[in-house]
Parts: sequence; structure tokens; C-alpha cells
Amino acid sequence: MEPQDEVRQVYEETQARMAQLYREYEQIKATQARLKARNQAALDQERDRLQQELRQLEAEFGLTLLFHLGEAARECWQEILAQENFWQLVRFGGLGFVLGLLVKSLMG
Repeated sequence: MEPQDEVRQVYEETQARMAQLYREYEQIKATQARLKARNQAALDQERDRLQQELRQLEAEFGLTLLFHLGEAARECWQEILAQENFWQLVRFGGLGFVLGLLVKSLMG
């Protein structure tokens, strides 16, 4: 076999091998795309489920907080009404000041 024929044969084998590797590479990319799409759909579903669960927890927490703050406000108001100084404070300080104190005592 002549050197030119050997080079041509090696070249053709290399070309065939490169074409085979390119086809395999394309198959891998297609498989990755399919897997990514499936995984992405599953991740999207999980994200949506978690967001819904978080919204539900926020709503429950808000209602619980509102209930307990309402309870605390009622108790605080009853304590204020029971004090004799309350009416003097209303007369001299104004109801707005009293409500501000009530809110401050609830928050602090």
C-alpha cells in the first residue's frame, strides 16, 4: 500500500469516526433536552405546590395573629377602662393619645 493510500484510509476512518461521534453527541443533547423538560415540569409543579402551601401558611398565621392581637387589645382596653386615671387622660390628652398608647402597648 502506498503512503497516499494509507493517509486516505486514515482520513476516511477519521471522518467516519467523527461523524459517528457527532451523531452520538446529538443523541446525548436530545436526551438531555428531554430530561431537562421532564425535570423542569416536575420542578415547576413542586415550586407551585410550595408557593400554595406558603400562601396558606401566611393566611393561617395572619388569622392567628389577628385573633391573638384582638384578644390582647380587648384585655388591654379592659385594663385601661378599669383605671380611674383613664378618664382624666381622655379629658386632658384626647382620645387619639389614648389610642396611640393602646397601639404602642400592643406592639411593645
